[in-house]
Amino acid sequence: MNQQTHPTEPSRVLESQGLASVTLTAHWSDTQASHEERLHVEKFSIWREADMLPTPIGRHLAGRQQGDLLEATIQPGDILENWHSARQIVTKPASFDRHHRPGLEVSPRLGRFYPQGFFKGVAGIYSEAAEPARIIELSDNRLKVDLNHPLARTPIHLQLAIDKILSGYDRRGGRCDNPLDELLKFAGLAAPLESGEDTDFGDDANGLRRMDDRPDQTFYTTPRLIQHLDSLARQQINTLYRRLIPARAETLDLMASFDSHVQGIDLSKLHLLGMNQKELSENRAAETRLIQDLNENPSLPFDSDSLDAILCTASIEYLTQPAEVLAETLRVLRPGGILLVSFSNRWFPTKAITIWSEMHEVERLGMVTQWLRQAGYSELNTFSARGWPRPADDLHAGQTPYSDPVYAVWGYKAK
Repeated sequence: MNQQTHPTEPSRVLESQGLASVTLTAHWSDTQASHEERLHVEKFSIWREADMLPTPIGRHLAGRQQGDLLEATIQPGDILENWHSARQIVTKPASFDRHHRPGLEVSPRLGRFYPQGFFKGVAGIYSEAAEPARIIELSDNRLKVDLNHPLARTPIHLQLAIDKILSGYDRRGGRCDNPLDELLKFAGLAAPLESGEDTDFGDDANGLRRMDDRPDQTFYTTPRLIQHLDSLARQQINTLYRRLIPARAETLDLMASFDSHVQGIDLSKLHLLGMNQKELSENRAAETRLIQDLNENPSLPFDSDSLDAILCTASIEYLTQPAEVLAETLRVLRPGGILLVSFSNRWFPTKAITIWSEMHEVERLGMVTQWLRQAGYSELNTFSARGWPRPADDLHAGQTPYSDPVYAVWGYKAK
């Protein structure tokens, strides 16, 4: 009996009025770190939105296939409004509206970003204005605010990956959503001050307090054998860890639970340090399991220069002594070792430090990056990924449209 063969189905080609799922990635650097921000667009229309992209990408999308990657460099002024000194405005500290949001008193801080509406009485600013503005000078009688986009003077390398070509077409006119606006709207809020001064994030004694100041042992007595992030966000974290953790690394999972997100990574050893014995015992990948409250005792029970990698997943916001803990991580890492900190926009509000809930998500990247730099880490990097649809099997499916965003900061101990 002759076996009938079927020709391989040709790859679909993206047509000029076609639809695709794409991921946009922006890369840029500043004096503190290198940054990578990813935005997934589930339904991208060539007909409606390609013209909003840089020419080397927008004009060459038609005819492309799934898996193709297009790239372009965006120079200052190409996409974002040109930087101008006239958009740096000097005013009095009294112009900062501490009660702009009813029921909440907000203090001005050097280097922080606020919605422009916080600066009352400044020419050209309306109270409803939500675009970010940064305080770049602050004294008793002088406040200087920068209304320029934080990346206005920064070259950006842009990539567009075609994840999937969709069926159907889009020939509609009318208003279009610009994916670059969404990608770059808050990008740059992690950047340091150009003056070289540290940003005052409010991470002082008051900002590091928590709503629930009871001993952490009380809060963590009951094991929580559930995932706190959705499956796609966890996959993003695992992919990042696989990319960055070296083979055969002796690794510490700091503030650990039953899942260290290291599936598929060839580790020599995995150590756990957490708060609940039951949670740690369920983590089958580990070799050692230690119970320790880092808010009571920030000293790590490891020899100096003894570990290759340290992970801190969805937990950095619970540290009341982050400087002391990060100094310890640097001590116990071998030269060239990596510290990887990742988080999302979900946490236990009563146990997180106060300042965490008062910041924009991207500003949290900036604060954690500054913490790592202050601790002595070098070769600093940040990463963010957002925009993917929430998995259908997730507890919050149908309530929120997007998967939990992933943010990460990492740095290395100098060799």
